Parts: sequence; structure tokens; C-alpha cells
Amino acid sequence: MPSSFIRGKPLQALKLTVVIGALVFGLSSYAGVLPGGGLNGLLYFAFFPVILAVVVVSEALYTGYRLIRTDDPVARLTARRAYTVIRAIELIVAVVAPTIFYVLIVQLGSEVAGPGAIGLLFIGVGLGLIVYGSLLLRTVTEYYYYRKRSSLSRTDEHGKHATE
Repeated sequence: MPSSFIRGKPLQALKLTVVIGALVFGLSSYAGVLPGGGLNGLLYFAFFPVILAVVVVSEALYTGYRLIRTDDPVARLTARRAYTVIRAIELIVAVVAPTIFYVLIVQLGSEVAGPGAIGLLFIGVGLGLIVYGSLLLRTVTEYYYYRKRSSLSRTDEHGKHATE
């Protein structure tokens, strides 16, 4: 990832770093490289998306505030429809997946013992991986649009765009 993207989109770069770090930590813990018998990695996969949900919701609230203050919010939303859909998917998945896991723990957690509790943990891991995937999808989309914008702004020595 170029440093210009990191400077231009620091939150996306940080979210990508966190997701990659979480995946590496979880997989290495599950593989037995780190202590904890693999349980720490599973717990990390299951519970860390709650923190990511807070970040995504905060980002969406800030973006919504900025969108409301623009002259034509509908035109801005429809200018890049794919991007708007992916942002909505990220927000929905980042909120719904940890909520489902929380509801399952509250509703079934005290009634389930032993293997059933491990099953709940695996459901949480699956939901967490879905959250990580949605964050990666959003970051890749941001990177695509960033590269597209930066390639259009490049000019050669004659003042023509690099794409011409």
C-alpha cells in the first residue's frame, strides 16, 4: 500500500492494519504459536468486531453529518452508487453481526454448557470473520477510488493527463 494512500485515507489504512493484525494474531494463536491453546485467537475473532463496530458507526455518523450539510446530498450519494452500497454493507454488517452474537450469548449463554458454548463461540468467530471481510471490502473499494482519482490527476510534462 503506497504511503500516499496512508496519508490520504488514514482511517482506512488503520482499519486495514487492524484487520490484518487481528487475523494474524487470531490465526497464530489458534495454530498454537501463541499461548492459550487456541482459545485466545477464537475469542479475539469473536469479540474484537464489537470495537470495530464502534469505529464504523462513529465514521458513519460523522459522514452522515457532513452529508447533511452539503447542498445536494442525494446527488452526492448517487454519484458513486457502488461505493455507497459498499459503505452501507460495511455499516450493516459491522453492527448486525456483533449484535447477533451478543443476543445469542444473552439468550442462550447461561443455558448452554460445554460443547454448546464452543458452538456459540464458533458462531461468534464466523460473524467476526464476516465483519473483517466487510471492512476489507470497504478498504479495497476506497483504495480503488483513491487510485482512480490519483491517476486522473497525474499529468505528463506537456500538461496532458497520464490516461490520454
